Amino acid sequence: MAARVFAEDKAGRFRLTVLGQPLRSDVADSVRAASIFLSGDSELEGRLVDCVRSGKTAIELVSGITNFIEYYRQEPARAAVFNSAMSAMSNAHYAGVVDAYDFRSIRKLVDVGGGHGRLLSMILTAYPKMRGVLFDLPHVFEGGQRAIAEAGLSNRCEVVSGDFFRSVPAGGDAYILSRVIHDWADEKAIAILEVVRGAMPPKGLLLLFETMIRAGNRLSYPLLSDLNMVIRTGGCERSEAEYRALFKASGFKLTRAIETPSPTGMTIIEGKPT
Repeated sequence: MAARVFAEDKAGRFRLTVLGQPLRSDVADSVRAASIFLSGDSELEGRLVDCVRSGKTAIELVSGITNFIEYYRQEPARAAVFNSAMSAMSNAHYAGVVDAYDFRSIRKLVDVGGGHGRLLSMILTAYPKMRGVLFDLPHVFEGGQRAIAEAGLSNRCEVVSGDFFRSVPAGGDAYILSRVIHDWADEKAIAILEVVRGAMPPKGLLLLFETMIRAGNRLSYPLLSDLNMVIRTGGCERSEAEYRALFKASGFKLTRAIETPSPTGMTIIEGKPT
């Protein structure tokens, strides 16, 4: 009631307000899955203090599994909620981001760790002369192919599977990684970026899409997401200075950090090979 998600009528019955409608599963832009995910999994969220004390994720503390991707692979019910939540939150993450950057010089765009290609599809739709490559783990392959086909982009976008710690598709003019690097601590984040650096041409372009932490913390989401990284992945949300250091360590120079209209603080972090 106080949050204005529900309203009570004179008969004592409750209904969803306009604010609460996105909590339904049968509406456009539903955030039901995201709300379930973010409202807390007591087995994991309850271990936050232990995470801080031990330096381990809650996933490792409760299961012994150090890689969160493997954990969700072994927990299909939780993986389904996680995947649905990520899809639901993408509506907020990507609001206005395509208009915030000029992609016209890019002929071939490689989306590394792009899941089902939501962001790549948005960019390819806005730039009909561009070609794309969607790259992610093998278990994402079929979902990615299906989503690209449903977007009517199969003739311009190739779907490839693999492991970005080993290799990524070569030959792209630009490489995007959306909310990938924040999942990993510095050592592994640098390892991923080094693989991308090795695949791109000397004049290639790196574009990270991340919810950057900025001075003043005017948005709460990056800070809440940072806690989520502590609990689940072992990664973190970073400041511009921290991304600059990651770029330098992996063979890039950070050239721009572009704020977007996204309500989650999504920033396009541009880099070029050094």
